[in-house]
Amino acid sequence: MELQHLTNISSDNILKLKEKVAERYIHQRCNNALNIYQKEVPLQLQHWKLSTACRTIDSILRGGILSGVLTEITGESGCGKTQLCLQLCISVQFNKERAGGAVFICTEDAFPSKRLQQMIQHYGQFLPGQNLGDKIFVEHVADFDTLEFCVKKKLPTLINRGLIQLVVLDSVTALFRCQYDSSQLLNRAKHLIEFASTLRQLAHQNSIIVVCVNQVSANMNKIGLQDSDVVPALGLTWSNQMTCRILLSRFTYHEEYTDDSGQAMSRRKLKVIFAPHLRQSELDIQISDCGIQGIKPQFVNT
Repeated sequence: MELQHLTNISSDNILKLKEKVAERYIHQRCNNALNIYQKEVPLQLQHWKLSTACRTIDSILRGGILSGVLTEITGESGCGKTQLCLQLCISVQFNKERAGGAVFICTEDAFPSKRLQQMIQHYGQFLPGQNLGDKIFVEHVADFDTLEFCVKKKLPTLINRGLIQLVVLDSVTALFRCQYDSSQLLNRAKHLIEFASTLRQLAHQNSIIVVCVNQVSANMNKIGLQDSDVVPALGLTWSNQMTCRILLSRFTYHEEYTDDSGQAMSRRKLKVIFAPHLRQSELDIQISDCGIQGIKPQFVNT
């Protein structure tokens, strides 16, 4: 009635005008399961999975790391978090659905280029004639300004050019621990939510894989990860922003063993803590020259 009064247009014409505006700006068709399966939906709904280059690990992840969401890999120092991320950077180049490059953002130690080259020598035989290292873009950041410029400016440029399908942040913990002390928890929480929202939007809108590495803290109250001695850092504020959390840990016994060829290997454990599409499960893993490989899955009754 107000629009009719202001424009002196008849009610029938007002109704037709509203219908045309709705068709122009609000027109969206309904999507069903068949449309999603046949990829006849917007890019944001076209989820895909990135293999870890190990069938045993993929079996408990139901195919690999899910796109369009935030995935966290957490664990104590030396448990294999960075090595798994390097393996993903190589694996994304073999992906049948969305093959592409990767961005590896370092906030702590120098990028492990020697370890990457060692893994490339193994996986390079499956993609002859190509240098797998050419599609892995490395960025070193030491402060939040550089990190935000990288996430908000550099990454969208690479994504729009179709150069990358994977983003790894190793690690998200370092800068937040240095920037804020115990008296600034509220400011840190706000910053964590804002930063995670930016990453989540980047993953969702472009249907890419985003993996964040997180450190752990001592579990003083023995709560959280089933009475574990450690819990992921950054608290519930950061946990609530994650869609999937994977924990890597070291054995408290039998740290080293040799395979049939006499090669020394490190024993670790991979555990799915939470994910909407996965059940809680854990897997013994081993670290060798070619990367991280699973041994046998064990499902947790919930």
